Amino acid sequence: MSVALLAGLCLGLCVGLALFHVAVGAVGVRVVGLRNLRRLSTGLSLAGFAVGLIALVYLAIVWINGAAPPETQWLGLRFDVTGAALVAMVTLVGGAVLRFSQNYLDGDARQGAFLGGLHLTLATVILFVLSANLLTFALGWVAMSLTLHKLLVFYPDRPAARLAAHKKFLLARLSDAALLLAFLCLYRITGSLDMADIAARLPAAAPFDVTLVALLLVVAAVLKSAQFPVHGWLIEVMETPTPVSALLHAGVVNAGGVLLLRFSDVLMQSPLAQGLLVLLALGSIIVGSLAMMAQNSVKAALAWSTVAQMGFMLLQCALGAFGAALFHILAHAAYKANAFLSAGTLSDKKPVQERSVAALFPLAALAGLSLTLLATGTLSASLLVTLLAAMGVVTVLEARRPLILTVVTAGMVALALLGHGVIERLLGETSLSVSPLLATVTVAGMVILCIGQWLALSAPRWPPVMALYVHLKNGFYINTWLNRSAQP
Repeated sequence: MSVALLAGLCLGLCVGLALFHVAVGAVGVRVVGLRNLRRLSTGLSLAGFAVGLIALVYLAIVWINGAAPPETQWLGLRFDVTGAALVAMVTLVGGAVLRFSQNYLDGDARQGAFLGGLHLTLATVILFVLSANLLTFALGWVAMSLTLHKLLVFYPDRPAARLAAHKKFLLARLSDAALLLAFLCLYRITGSLDMADIAARLPAAAPFDVTLVALLLVVAAVLKSAQFPVHGWLIEVMETPTPVSALLHAGVVNAGGVLLLRFSDVLMQSPLAQGLLVLLALGSIIVGSLAMMAQNSVKAALAWSTVAQMGFMLLQCALGAFGAALFHILAHAAYKANAFLSAGTLSDKKPVQERSVAALFPLAALAGLSLTLLATGTLSASLLVTLLAAMGVVTVLEARRPLILTVVTAGMVALALLGHGVIERLLGETSLSVSPLLATVTVAGMVILCIGQWLALSAPRWPPVMALYVHLKNGFYINTWLNRSAQP
């Protein structure tokens, strides 16, 4: 079977899977009955696994051939290397979430409505990651937010959950506005709705127009991926059902990164937008990583971890390491979905700070890499993503067992090198140059983070550290102010 034919088959399967999700979500329990709805959900979860595995086979064939395959487009959707990787992630995580949900809320009168909402959300995510033009992309972007909102307010009698969902709804509409304005500008500049055609015509556009579009895309991405200081809703949605948290943190929150991946040509033509994104991402990394250490609840720590990890992913986009960002999305999705679906088996009695000490090791290495970057002006995306992926994994290990920590960290570094090497080859990426200014800012941010974690772990009783601990635990009270401003 040729690569082009396999790509067409994958796109057809993805469209069919999305349509089945829509049908099941729209029909719901009132028509087919709860027992039949559960069977349909089981069947679609297995179908999702199958589609994800076929997409992985497609990626494997592309990697073996060592050449970029022709893109397959149909009905405003396209199947390429990036789309294959993303749809594999979405269908595999979605299948796991649906499978987990078979026994979730068992006996609850609204279980059917919950399953229907999950199906509709998964359909919109598939549409979003495979979009080929501005219209389908915007449709998937908005629909994904609206279907998720229904799941976030699944428990209407929980005021905290409703407030968090309301804040998320308001921020999502601001994100929608920024995205639609950017798309209108892109259409005015290029005269095309097709994303590949826009990338080809963009170099002829005026620098001011490109910068304006890039800034709007950065705003949309930051709002969508819950970056500091508009992160508060992500920390407060813990009262939603566990499968919703898993789908949100492992999938939907990555939408900002997917946006920048798909419009990387726009971002790379605007140093101003790159610089703004670096600052916002570093702020989220520093605050999210340190606040994670101050939490006693496992779920709260996981939520702050997502804020920080999204910051790392957007930082990679800002530096032009889009292959690294794609690999980060895939690795974080697998890790975070498993973390939330198994959160009920974890204990909140053990301080999260004790599990976070391991972050010092990869962060110190990352600081050293950044210093090398500053001196040479060249960034190796493979090394960067290796250290970031290692950080994301070793933060859950026990610091009291240094030998195990060392072995596991070394293993994760090796796996990350292998995984990102595959992504680099699929996308045809190599090492890239980073401006000295962005390199300096990145170094400064990593050093600040390393110092903050070192102080938190080595001098926890020092009065300034204790005061900082309280402020970090409360997210510097920014979310409190937003709560007052966003009362429905």
